[in-house]
Amino acid sequence: RGTTVIFHPDAQIFGERAHLRPGPLYRMARSKAYLFRGVQIRWKCDPALLKEGDEFPAEDTLHFPGGLTDFIRAVLKDRPLVTRDVFNGTAPLADDMGQVEWAVAWPDDDEEGFTNTYCNTVPTPEGGTHEAGFRNALTKGLRSFGEMLGNKKAGQITSEDVMNGAAVMVSLFIRDPQFQGQTKDKLVSSEVTRLVENAVKDHFDHWLSGDKASATALLTRLIERADIAAAASHKVG
Repeated sequence: RGTTVIFHPDAQIFGERAHLRPGPLYRMARSKAYLFRGVQIRWKCDPALLKEGDEFPAEDTLHFPGGLTDFIRAVLKDRPLVTRDVFNGTAPLADDMGQVEWAVAWPDDDEEGFTNTYCNTVPTPEGGTHEAGFRNALTKGLRSFGEMLGNKKAGQITSEDVMNGAAVMVSLFIRDPQFQGQTKDKLVSSEVTRLVENAVKDHFDHWLSGDKASATALLTRLIERADIAAAASHKVG
């Protein structure tokens, strides 16, 4: 089906007993299948490398037509959501700079959430400017929706209130990204914050206005969270 590449660890560098671990490779292949929606990756592992308790199969076909949304739904499974559905989408960045894809859900429980961000499929565990732009879009969108409803408390919502407890996936594709350090854990391209915020905000505004019942429930939940945080801060102070 294309070019075949065969490789192995260099014994002079890694030692004679060095070998590849299937687990991380399987997780990496699975993440690529989510990040490239629609692509199909066929996984096959030598059964001799399988050990009891391993969380990966000997063979698998990795295919997720819904991309990041499929990942969110697979992780959350049957957990109830505050809103009717996942907020997801794909949008081009201004000036033909690239595109951003996202999926975010707010579970209706007290379990911890997560935020996974990527740039050109490279994981950025420390986030960066793409995450900042996404946070800004959601926070400003919810504040504006609250103001439209005449809810004066909406203005006190912070990005922490919006993201804490949420399940968030953000994938950015951009030319010439700038990272902090050699490990690329954090994206620092300064223009990305504005580009991502502008690309996402209109979609979020339409999503909120298109399902006012869900949007109101989300706003109420986040205001409650902001009130609790403010009360805790006041008590500590």
